[in-house]
Amino acid sequence: MKFDWNSFGIDPASSVDCHTISQVQKLLGVAFPSSFLDLVKYSDEAIPEISSFSYGDKGTCISEFFSFSPDVTPYTISWYLGAGKPPGLPQEMVPVAREAGGYLVCLNFKTSSIAVEIFDPSSGEAFFVASNFDEFVCSWSD
Repeated sequence: MKFDWNSFGIDPASSVDCHTISQVQKLLGVAFPSSFLDLVKYSDEAIPEISSFSYGDKGTCISEFFSFSPDVTPYTISWYLGAGKPPGLPQEMVPVAREAGGYLVCLNFKTSSIAVEIFDPSSGEAFFVASNFDEFVCSWSD
């Protein structure tokens, strides 16, 4: 699905290209959903103005997406699976953003549709959010 990222208050600003995508996917051993790749090509480290969503009986919003980079430096996708990996993060989950309460928004590659889940670094608990990234974005509201 194609999204108008500007409609979520996301400004275009990205240097992510096909080479960067290939490097990150090879490093992490995953193939990211096409709509997520569209987002990082449009705006790396996006900070959506419209990004409130629900999980279970709770609601939150995205603070920021992490830098899509093969560099294992703080706050990159690669760092969260290397030196910055929180204890208890399941092997198949890749953190892509942080929500307002400090939980990590993750893509779960164990599911065939690549579900979106919230991971609480303090408790090690994960909470289902959406069946896939498209469904996740479609759930965003003011």
